Amino acid sequence: MIAGAASAQDRPEYLGPPILIPSTRFDSAAPTPDNAVLRIPQPEARCDGAAVAPLYQEVLPAYVPGRDWRGAETFDLTFSIAADGRTLDIRPANGPPTLFDQYQATLAAWRFPTQARKDCRLTIRFRHIPLAQAETADLLNYFAVHRETGALRDAVAKRLGGPGADCGERFGGRRPDVVSFPDFEKGRRPPPGGRSWSVTRWNIDAEGRTTDIQTLGSSGDADLDAEARRAVAETRMRPGPARTGCVYNVYRSGETLPAPPLPPEDQREDPLQQCPDAVGDRFRARSNPEFPRVFRDRSIEGWALVRFDIAPWGQIGNAAVVEAQPAAAFGADALRLVQRSEASPGFDAGVRCVVPVRYVLRDDAASETEQN
Repeated sequence: MIAGAASAQDRPEYLGPPILIPSTRFDSAAPTPDNAVLRIPQPEARCDGAAVAPLYQEVLPAYVPGRDWRGAETFDLTFSIAADGRTLDIRPANGPPTLFDQYQATLAAWRFPTQARKDCRLTIRFRHIPLAQAETADLLNYFAVHRETGALRDAVAKRLGGPGADCGERFGGRRPDVVSFPDFEKGRRPPPGGRSWSVTRWNIDAEGRTTDIQTLGSSGDADLDAEARRAVAETRMRPGPARTGCVYNVYRSGETLPAPPLPPEDQREDPLQQCPDAVGDRFRARSNPEFPRVFRDRSIEGWALVRFDIAPWGQIGNAAVVEAQPAAAFGADALRLVQRSEASPGFDAGVRCVVPVRYVLRDDAASETEQN
């Protein structure tokens, strides 16, 4: 399974299901709806110092830091643009590779004009606003784009419901009799790796009918908006107390965004490598790879090349990420995988062995991780 003198493509495959891990948490002390402050990201992309406008982009999610937040007021992601306009080499300029992984995954779905570019940087500045003073657009960002659950989301749902809202999300404590769902195949889907969203607001009368249905906000997918309203209109509750200000959000995702090709073996030669096939074949993964959740949610595949040494007694050491695509978050997991692994004992040591770890989504939407 080591990509040494022989090609990694010629070696047996290790197949294992992913273990989902939570995405990066930004809060260290949970705020309350009364003292929470929304941080609204305002991104600007530049390549070689000149501003560059994406052809397709999505709003970056707002978040609420903890009460003891002492973080920077700006955050930078470096990246490059391939000849087809997709983003690659996404890395936090400072900090661990999983820092702001939601922003990494969102940027991976952006598309720029079809011109290869290097030395690009997405600078994200934050606008601060107390949750109690936030306007609808900012509340929608936290509710539908950030997608966090808990007391803050419940408070935001009530604000979005309007004055006197007593429903909350979707059913308002009423038992549904008939539930209709949007047809997500209607209309044009977002590009691969992309996601569109729609938030609908309505009331429920005593007979269980939905009334005053409206699209409260969306990413601009008019067909999804219409389908969400239709689904609400066809939904019926059982008789009970009337409710006002019900809100709910739906999403539509694009097709799977495949990982960029792995560099050919002859393009990643290492003159310091001493890892014969007999040594490389002793390597065995001890744990299952973990598909980064925010990329799995967007159906964005990736890979990483990890370099390491093998001691004669089987210990793995000096592990480091050689390259990860399309974002650094894939390399962080692949590095953990190698560090947790071992090799069978032998007579020889291996120096600067390399293993490629691939993160692949099957067509049936179940995920698997493939390590060659």
